[in-house]
Amino acid sequence: MENQYHVLVVEDDTYIRKVLRHTLKAEFVITTLNNGIEAMDWLEAGNPVDIIITDLQMPYLSGQDLIKTIRASSLLRQVPIIVLSTFTDSATKIACLEQGADDYMIKPFNPMEVRAKINAILRRSGATTPSSSTGN
Repeated sequence: MENQYHVLVVEDDTYIRKVLRHTLKAEFVITTLNNGIEAMDWLEAGNPVDIIITDLQMPYLSGQDLIKTIRASSLLRQVPIIVLSTFTDSATKIACLEQGADDYMIKPFNPMEVRAKINAILRRSGATTPSSSTGN
C-alpha cells in the first residue's frame, strides 16, 4: 500500500460505497464512512487523506455542512473534495462549488469517470506525496 493516495468516501448508500471501493481499490487506499459526523471524527483523529468524495444527502451532517466544516479547518482546508449527488439543479452545484467543493458529479455516475476526476484533481493540486505513505 506504499505510495498510494488515500481516498475518503463519505456516503450513506452501501451499494455506492461498494462500487467506489471496488473501482478505486487497485489504485488508491480507500476509507469509507457512512456520514459527515463519522468523517469529521475520523479526520479530526489525525487520519491522513488526499481527497474526499462525499454525498450531499446524509444523516446527521449533510455533505454541504461537511464541506463547510472541512473548509473552516486549518488542517483540512486544502484537501480536495468531489461531490456525488442526485441533485441535478444548478443552484445546488453552484452552492457546493462556492462552499469549496472541487468538482460535482451527478448520480448515477460512471465509476471510471470518478477515478479519472480523482487523478485529475490530485495532479492539479500538486499532491506529490500521498499522505498514506507516512505509514498509515
